[in-house]
Amino acid sequence: MNTDNLRTFLQNDGIWILTAIAVTLAIQAWRNSSWIQLFYVVGFYAIIVSMAKGQEILKTVGWALRLIGIDLGF
Repeated sequence: MNTDNLRTFLQNDGIWILTAIAVTLAIQAWRNSSWIQLFYVVGFYAIIVSMAKGQEILKTVGWALRLIGIDLGF
């Protein structure tokens, strides 16, 4: 199965569409106090972005962790 076009789409403009959908779902879950649904939305989004962006997401996570004093070497 050839997924090169999907990967290209997700690495370019598709990530913005996916982010908008994830933010909308996360806000709805937050307003409904559905913490498990919020966890699923954020987790599913993180998995898809990590597959699409790879090292870029690790650098971003490492930067965010260093802001609060945790250095994991990312």
